[in-house]
Amino acid sequence: GFSVSESTPLGPGPGRAKRPLPHSVLAAMNGGQGMDAEITPLLKKPPALFSPGHRMRMNIVPMFLNIFIPWGIFVYCFGLSSFYLMYAAPLLAWICISLVFILWMLFVIVAFCARRYDPDPTWFTFFSILALICVIWGIVSGLANLHKYEAPYFTLLEMSVATGVNGTGVNPSVISGEDVMDAGLITFQAGSSFDATKAWHFMKGTLYCVAPILGHGVSVPMRQTYDFWAIGKDCCSITASDFRCGSWGSTQAHTGLREINEADLEFYRLAVQQAESLYDIMAPHPIFLKWTEGGSSLGSALRSRAGGLFGSSGLVQEALPPEVKALHIKGFSNFIVFSGSNLLFCVFAVTLASARFAFLGRSRSPYDEVLGEAP
Repeated sequence: GFSVSESTPLGPGPGRAKRPLPHSVLAAMNGGQGMDAEITPLLKKPPALFSPGHRMRMNIVPMFLNIFIPWGIFVYCFGLSSFYLMYAAPLLAWICISLVFILWMLFVIVAFCARRYDPDPTWFTFFSILALICVIWGIVSGLANLHKYEAPYFTLLEMSVATGVNGTGVNPSVISGEDVMDAGLITFQAGSSFDATKAWHFMKGTLYCVAPILGHGVSVPMRQTYDFWAIGKDCCSITASDFRCGSWGSTQAHTGLREINEADLEFYRLAVQQAESLYDIMAPHPIFLKWTEGGSSLGSALRSRAGGLFGSSGLVQEALPPEVKALHIKGFSNFIVFSGSNLLFCVFAVTLASARFAFLGRSRSPYDEVLGEAP
């Protein structure tokens, strides 16, 4: 090596003038010795990929991976927490979800090591943040979908069917509600209907309507208790006995689909208590039913059990009441909508990150500023 002095000739030709170099440049070129030796590491260190003045060449492969892997994690978590596995075997479902958290922790460690030994931004840090968002989003939205739609659907599939003696139907004026407490579907005898003259309601934001179900040609049950009640929301009068809920105008309707939403059941019970006081009747074991059309095909459908992740077979689902099918259809529709929304979110996040990485190298390089001190 050689040393560069302060009088090193600069400029062309034999008579070129001698121009002094700045102390910082001399110190850096002579091995970092001098009053400005702290500048030496800046000049000695190779320019980093993300340093200003060195634009990043974007690689499309990690961009695609950072879109579809977090999206796949979201779909995986949503599916496990929303459908039959979480309903039937929640422990197994949570074990499967915990595997995602283990994988995420490994990526966090990789991202931490990458940032510690390489100051340049990397996709590992971005991936760790985006994956965590997708995991939490998938679990929370999946559990909400399960409790609102899929759990009632699977619960109704697993409940028994009451069709009366020899399948002729249940006589609501003879049978007690205690005898069919586990029924998800009750088929009443032909001619059974609700008594609109004893209908009443309870108001709390929504109007919860109830009306007792009686056998054909019967005004008072033989047991003197009104145990079967047709229900509905916002389908009755506030000032009079009136009931227009479910298949109220159909002469073929003599089937009740069990209401299992605990939040709604509380208000239906209050409506029945008001009806008991108003009409001087007794309803010690009320069973709340959505009045609908149905028959033997519906009973056969509800005898089946959910056979897979998304429920029972197509043949059985075709025979289900529309109210039951609507629960599963809505739950699966939410799965599609949330999956699409998450994919758009991942594309948007990766686009912003790519733009940020690309613009990191557009400012002026500090090397040019140091070298530019020379007069």
